[in-house]
Amino acid sequence: MKVLITVFGNPDSVLSLSKHLSEKSDVTVLLVITGDKVRHGVLDIDVRNVPDGIITNKTEVNKYLPDEIIKYSEGSFRIWILKTPSNYFIHNKEGLKNYRIIKESSITVNNESFDVVHFDGASGFLLFMLKYFKIKKKVWSLQDYKIHTGDENYSGDLLNKMYSKFNICHVQHSNFLKNEFIKYFDVSEENVNTVYSGVYDVYDSFKPKKIKLPENYILFIGRIKKYKGLDVLIDAFDRVKYELNEHQLVIAGEGRIPEEILGKDKVLCLNRYIAPSELVQLIKNSKFVILPYRDPTFSGVLMTAYNFNKPVVASSVGGVPEIVISGKTGLLFRNGDVDELADHIYFLCNNESKIKEMSESVKEFTQIGKINWVSVTNKMIEVYEKEPVSEEMNITENL
Repeated sequence: MKVLITVFGNPDSVLSLSKHLSEKSDVTVLLVITGDKVRHGVLDIDVRNVPDGIITNKTEVNKYLPDEIIKYSEGSFRIWILKTPSNYFIHNKEGLKNYRIIKESSITVNNESFDVVHFDGASGFLLFMLKYFKIKKKVWSLQDYKIHTGDENYSGDLLNKMYSKFNICHVQHSNFLKNEFIKYFDVSEENVNTVYSGVYDVYDSFKPKKIKLPENYILFIGRIKKYKGLDVLIDAFDRVKYELNEHQLVIAGEGRIPEEILGKDKVLCLNRYIAPSELVQLIKNSKFVILPYRDPTFSGVLMTAYNFNKPVVASSVGGVPEIVISGKTGLLFRNGDVDELADHIYFLCNNESKIKEMSESVKEFTQIGKINWVSVTNKMIEVYEKEPVSEEMNITENL
């Protein structure tokens, strides 16, 4: 089977999937980029010199990719790049160039005779690709079925609702998110599939970059957004921080950190973009990772932490309870419950043996549990071979 996976945004999950999927299929990853700088997960590249249009030649593509990604993909799957002049849809002159470039690039795509195209993420450009990519089977995975609190985007939400009506097989990464997707977009249950994600082992290609860090610390990492629940974490940590076994809290990521958090005792803030090699260092040397999220979500941070056998303390929202086995691979707390989170932090920071026990459970779960890559890729291939329930949904020809 020849598979094209088109990536809008964060490529961590797709690159990891493609590595394992390539053992059973012929996989090509199409990275859609724009602007001057791309910083999405493992991609940290200057794209000012990348020409507009599609690049398929391996030597040419490798000029722009990080060495770690080249090494990771070598001998397993191809990577192509599609550069658009802007990230606008068709709002202005640059947007019209986007349209023309995608239309022209579709000739290259169609000449490859792919069996299935898998779109990962959300983009206005998806509308063009649905029209011009003449690939019969189409799959769409959308990590967040609706916009998170604080990130509201009416036009983006409207586009996603429109895409959900097309003749596409949908993928969600948990049963909870599958059911929510069905209700939110009002689509047939038979067209929506649960395919869990495996761990993001693409990060194994990156050597840890040394950062000055506390000897013992617990970690919050990721973009600083309202829905991430950082306020809950800070309140919980404040209640127990002087009773911990010399542990500190490290907060790492871009975004606005409230001023009252800066300078707090036993809290280190790395309030900036975290490069992939720094992320590896931060997670590998932490005791455990905290995910105090308020909104239902799929968490790439969770799958990255698991890759390094790190247990997590996470709020029991969305599909998280399907991936975090409470008491085994981590601890769950009720959404927004400061007291319960504080208790979990206190318990683990003063129980090194439990952390080690959980770390072994994480390792076992990622190898033989429902998120092991053999199980995940088998399920994904089933989706690729599946036909959408109704041909009446195929309206892309009329775009």
